[in-house]
Amino acid sequence: MKRTKKTYLSLLVAGALSFSFAAEAANYSAIVQGNGTTQTQQGNQGVPAMEKELLGPHADINKIPAANLRQAYILLLEGVREKGDTWTDDEWNKAQAIMKKLDARRKVVEKDLTTDDKAKIKLLHAELRALETKKDIKD
Repeated sequence: MKRTKKTYLSLLVAGALSFSFAAEAANYSAIVQGNGTTQTQQGNQGVPAMEKELLGPHADINKIPAANLRQAYILLLEGVREKGDTWTDDEWNKAQAIMKKLDARRKVVEKDLTTDDKAKIKLLHAELRALETKKDIKD
């Protein structure tokens, strides 16, 4: 039986969603308990510049209100969709670091997020993982 690209994409998204939920359950976002700061990976130099490029008006992540957090995630994904095909592994790592910072902010303002915002953020997480996996497959 011949599988179509749509079937492979469906499997890819399903896998990314599964990973997303498993990672959330394991508290994969690496939040340090108590003070709410995030741990960053070594080699994240240049992340602030990339934050400005990808997040625009929401580049100061620690000041994003709950009402604008969803838009910050959307801006990040729009930038990844637009530029991700040409990124190096280092640039993908920086995008992941930005996502972790947004996740840390999400945890701070979570009680003020709507259910719709929380669901959309989960889907955007899955899409980022799917885009990264797609890039890895191409390489």
